[in-house]
Amino acid sequence: MSDNRYNRVTIVCGHYGSGKTTFSINYSIYIRKFASKDIYIADLDVVNPYFRSREHSKYLEDKNIKVIGSYLPQSGSDIPAVSAEVYSIFNRKDIIGIVDMGGNSTGSLSFATFRENVDVNETDVFFIMNAGRNENSTFELALGHLLDIEATLGLKITAIINNTHLMDYTSLEDIEKGEKIASELSKEKNIPIKFTCVNSKFYNKNSKMHSQYDLFLIDYDIKSIGNII
Repeated sequence: MSDNRYNRVTIVCGHYGSGKTTFSINYSIYIRKFASKDIYIADLDVVNPYFRSREHSKYLEDKNIKVIGSYLPQSGSDIPAVSAEVYSIFNRKDIIGIVDMGGNSTGSLSFATFRENVDVNETDVFFIMNAGRNENSTFELALGHLLDIEATLGLKITAIINNTHLMDYTSLEDIEKGEKIASELSKEKNIPIKFTCVNSKFYNKNSKMHSQYDLFLIDYDIKSIGNII
């Protein structure tokens, strides 16, 4: 049985640069607060060589979160490849799993191997949307990416995550723009909005900010902390 705050398996998808890996890492830490089961986070980004979750494995392992990386550890080099260990996330009912997908529909192609192992009743599919990226800056563009990813995954998006920011230049207006586009997506597709993500440093400076959705504070920023190997 899953806690009502999270499902046993969560697939995190979205456009390149939308913040999928940052969210995946922070979400795994969020679940760790409530869960006694082992938590696995699978890095399926075999397209983008930057900011992958496996590069933060030491930090996560210290929190008892196991990272399954998208590379061949026996090869002696960093060759992108999907580990067969990802199957354990879908097949083992005694663990909680988060799958950090590559960007766009192209980055979702690697998931085809595992599609038949998915139990939709215990799986969430989160669409991470950053309206600060040109490719998600309008409702029409964001909807196009959402539909393409659904078609490639062969799964329906179950929740939208508004992760709109411009890093250190983020304003309240940026976040509000993201909520507006997320709301339009939600109405068009009848998909709930689970969170609006806010960097914890930004929130500390704007603690009276109002959101119509639950705030999810991002404490671990992979771009500001750097690669931890």
